[in-house]
Amino acid sequence: MGNTTAQPARAPMPPPPHAAPVPIEPGPPPTPGTRTWLARLRPFLRVPLFYKILLANATIVALGAAAGTVVTASVWAAPAATFRLVAALGLAGILLSIAANAVILRIALSPLRELEEVASRVQAGELEARAPRSPVADRDLERLTATFNAMLESLSTYRRRLREMAARNLDAAEEERKRLARELHDDTAQTLAALLLRLRLARHTTDATARDRLLDEVREEIANALDRVRRFARGLRPPALDMLGLDAALEAHARSLQEASGLRIEVESTRIAGLLAPEAELALYRIVQEALANVLRHARARRARVRLARSGSDVIATVEDDGVGFDPARAFAEGGLGLFGMRERAAYIGGQVEIDSRPGQGTRITARIPIPENTAHAL
Repeated sequence: MGNTTAQPARAPMPPPPHAAPVPIEPGPPPTPGTRTWLARLRPFLRVPLFYKILLANATIVALGAAAGTVVTASVWAAPAATFRLVAALGLAGILLSIAANAVILRIALSPLRELEEVASRVQAGELEARAPRSPVADRDLERLTATFNAMLESLSTYRRRLREMAARNLDAAEEERKRLARELHDDTAQTLAALLLRLRLARHTTDATARDRLLDEVREEIANALDRVRRFARGLRPPALDMLGLDAALEAHARSLQEASGLRIEVESTRIAGLLAPEAELALYRIVQEALANVLRHARARRARVRLARSGSDVIATVEDDGVGFDPARAFAEGGLGLFGMRERAAYIGGQVEIDSRPGQGTRITARIPIPENTAHAL
């Protein structure tokens, strides 16, 4: 295993560069007078949208009607009775306009009320609630309703996948316990029982040659049992990860997969010891492990490559293969829990997983794990 320079099946895409943040100059602080006016306006600004619009329209209509009445009376020099009649008609017009505005606004804003009601129902636990399509909604409100429902569907799908992944993890853990219990009972326990019998037999054997032969057999069986117990422990947690680091553990895992499956696996790594916390190293190890397992199960590949390196403030692990590829969107839609699990593992430690694949063009999985700030500054 180790560092290789074999020609890849296709040139890897370079990681996207980190865009430098654009500094934003803070604006001047509000003056005391501005803060006073904001404090006075805050009760009015907290009025519901319906009443804000209605009050604004009513104010405009009232000012227009009053100005029209005053201008009419002054230009025409109408008598007081005529002025009162015009004023009454203006007031009636104002009231009718306000009523019409109220009805129109109530109808026009009804889709927003429905969105609010659906959000409250979802918050109360009615997770399958969705906003209905309103016949009075304009194009913008229809787009808002569709986006709102799509967000709820995404959250529902996310929760369902979390439940499925949790159930699968529980099943896997239970199966692992059963397997260990079975192997310990049927293998290790039986071996130890047989060793006890042989030791008892050797104890009562008077022939020194026969006794030495029995003790040699017992010693050999103890060594075999110890190897099996160590193999059980390696299956639970790779010892190389704690003793040698992430890069050496990945090389050891790739070597064992290559020997067992015949798949050619190249590992290219730079030393990243001390950059990640132990839980982040374990999560990245499991992500690469799952990616290689997917290559063996689905890709029908002849070669795979694992690359591990530091890039800026991140540690990046890439797993590529020259297999049949797949459609990631379709795989997620069909419940690809392995892919979903990799992304969740990365998200738990603040990272992300990118999946680049197309049918017939192989697959590239990139895990990007951030280096803690104190570590990044120290190294």
